Amino acid sequence: MNSYQGIIIAAVCLVIGGVIGVAITPTQEIKGTSVVLLELQSEISYSLSDLDDNLARAAYDLGGTGLNTTAARTILLELNKKSSAIIDTTTVSPEGVIIAAEPVAYQNVEGADVSDQPSNRHILATKRPVMSGLLQVAEGMDAVLVSAPVFLRAGTSGQPDGQFIGVTTVVIRPETLIGQVATPIVEGTGYSITVVDLDGRVLYDTDPDQIGLPLDDPVYTRYPQLITFVTRVTKERQGQGTYTFRDQTKEATWTTVSLHGTEWRVAVTQTI
Repeated sequence: MNSYQGIIIAAVCLVIGGVIGVAITPTQEIKGTSVVLLELQSEISYSLSDLDDNLARAAYDLGGTGLNTTAARTILLELNKKSSAIIDTTTVSPEGVIIAAEPVAYQNVEGADVSDQPSNRHILATKRPVMSGLLQVAEGMDAVLVSAPVFLRAGTSGQPDGQFIGVTTVVIRPETLIGQVATPIVEGTGYSITVVDLDGRVLYDTDPDQIGLPLDDPVYTRYPQLITFVTRVTKERQGQGTYTFRDQTKEATWTTVSLHGTEWRVAVTQTI
């Protein structure tokens, strides 16, 4: 074999080695933290926006049916089908009492007074859409409420067009809504995902045992650096930092998604 042939073979091996190297490079080295974070922000924002759009259409339709008719319940049932994150959908009177709930498994909440819930107080006072924080709902679980006002449409029940008649609400599991988009984005990358509200409560985490935990839970209070870090996250809309948790040093980069003024912090984390 002459020197020219040797050079050609070496070049071919170098190219093949490069291709193999790309094939076995861990995904997280190809897809950087910032890319993953932007994908998460985009997908979670889209999911919230899509949910809100479907709710707005249902509110418009309910303006033509009233809040407790057969047609209204059909609208609520159809809205339930739009996302597996939806637990149930309701209509609420201007006094803050649940009028109708679908599906049938949750009709036991009908008649419940929910006027003291912060998001309901807000929408009943302002007549503007709202998303709640994570709270104990009448259905007996922790959930997030997304609500839209309902206004009568012309010719309905002989009442004035545009009269406020109540609220329609979707009760959602945030961990389901977030998990549907987060899982495929980070699967196989080595990254983990945490989403918290502005109280530091975990709405979603790659570790399911942490979902729903407040910042003052004993799981976290043993790690003062973590408490300090999460407190910073709740105050800053985006950033990066490190903390120690369960004898591992973590680096996290976070950003914000929001709906109707309610913000969630979305963090991508990797072990250093």
